[in-house]
Amino acid sequence: MKMNKISLLSLIVSVIAMVSVFLFHKTPDKMEQVNAKETIYERILKTGTIRCGYALYAPLLIKDPNTGELSGVFYDIANEMAKELDLKIEWGTEVGYGEIEEGFVSNKYDMFCTGAVVTPKRAKYVLYTTPVYFQTIFAWVRANDNRFNKSLDSINSPEIKIIAKDGDVQEIIARKSFPKAKIISSPQLLDYTQLLVDVQTGKADVAFFEKSFGDNYLTNNPGTVKMIMPDQPVDINPVSMMLPMEESGLKSAVDATLTKLVLNGFVTESFRKNAPDYDLWSVAPRYRH
Repeated sequence: MKMNKISLLSLIVSVIAMVSVFLFHKTPDKMEQVNAKETIYERILKTGTIRCGYALYAPLLIKDPNTGELSGVFYDIANEMAKELDLKIEWGTEVGYGEIEEGFVSNKYDMFCTGAVVTPKRAKYVLYTTPVYFQTIFAWVRANDNRFNKSLDSINSPEIKIIAKDGDVQEIIARKSFPKAKIISSPQLLDYTQLLVDVQTGKADVAFFEKSFGDNYLTNNPGTVKMIMPDQPVDINPVSMMLPMEESGLKSAVDATLTKLVLNGFVTESFRKNAPDYDLWSVAPRYRH
């Protein structure tokens, strides 16, 4: 009887051990599969190539309609950044500013290499690089519209129509600072110039752009729109590139390189080359002599 109990106990222990091995033990092959996931940064170092997503926004990034060739401020900055890292840029996917996060999720690109205004809403889902420069945004209206001459508060009215792209900084400004105004949505990949055309033609009353963008529009369309309250920007934000949330290693390498390009004057020179009249607000040096 005693031997039977001992045998039964041994059998139970053996079964438990076998079940434990089946449920919890990972073979070397399985362990390798668990640890085999490659980061984007590791793949970039292996291939020597950064896949860049981009948005067209003159003069930050411009595409020749005939040749498809890209140029502009961030075209030069991104390529110089890659050169410093002994890498190259593959300019792959054009995307709207309101769709950048989705491109990371679907692995369409490794970085968003055109400048993007830093917003807390986006920062929940992506990593921003160190700022490249600061952008000051103003309100633009029709040249003969005098309703807003005294105060920006006059924009905050149900009868005022603000034109903005879905998910873009213009929409964020409108909803935060002028919640009573009506927002007219514009398609993501539509040329930004069309927003000022909509103001000019009366489809909308207000659009939000930096001074240089509006000035460029006026060069080709004199006397059509105007910037109101030039001493009162509606928003001031750092402008950065963007990375997938989990890519801290890639961010570290890019941040160090962009900091060098800011401090050695390359960013300023890129603006002077591509947009000499741009209202540039530079990143202040982090040192004093």
